[in-house]
Amino acid sequence: MTTSPATGPSPWSLLSRAGALWLGTVLGVLGVVFAIIGVRDAYTERQYHTQGLTVAATVTDKSIERAKRGENSRTRYLASYRFTSSDGQEVKSLAEVPVEEWERLEEGQTFPVTYLPDALGSSRVQGSGEDAWIAVYVFLAIGTVFTLLGSGLAYSDLRVILLTIRVSRHGLPTEGTMVTVRPTGTSINRIPQWRLSYRYRDHLGRTQEGASHLLSPEEASAWKAGDRGTVRFDRERPEISVWMGTT
Repeated sequence: MTTSPATGPSPWSLLSRAGALWLGTVLGVLGVVFAIIGVRDAYTERQYHTQGLTVAATVTDKSIERAKRGENSRTRYLASYRFTSSDGQEVKSLAEVPVEEWERLEEGQTFPVTYLPDALGSSRVQGSGEDAWIAVYVFLAIGTVFTLLGSGLAYSDLRVILLTIRVSRHGLPTEGTMVTVRPTGTSINRIPQWRLSYRYRDHLGRTQEGASHLLSPEEASAWKAGDRGTVRFDRERPEISVWMGTT
């Protein structure tokens, strides 16, 4: 049997093995990022709807960016154009247009574009707002799902960690008996994790069963069925317990 003191799992040990907490945090952060992008793009689309001005732009050049592996996933049809803003400024820009529109346009030909008076470089081909709104909805949907899923995973794991720390510090002590030492099927940094199962009696004399936090193979190998150690359990909910270690 191990000869380490009955101090229970350290907060760092619990955090380092909290896979759901870290996964949930990553998903939550990604969700927030997607949501911010969606809100930003929605605000831009709102600006185009309420403040956008439509003018006739003149085609100055056309070009094609061919699809290339590792660079462009699809061929892009581009039109360079210029227009004069409401305050008399000449603005030059470049936009991707549908292939049918690209084939129709010729140098010197005019076509409608929409721009924001406070951001002249933000002009775009008229009618492209529908695709932009689809992107807004996609980003907001992904952001919402990732944020909710990540928050749920992180909260669930963090709640268990905080409960474990509280019980290990303030729970009622009793003697526990090891029942099984078994692998869990979970690996951390490619190291299989183990878990101990044990029995103990609470302050009312009832037999309770519990399981340890995740342990490395070295930590688990120090125990075998029948070994005794200290357990701490919650007075209000005696079924909640923490395996502390040697008596």
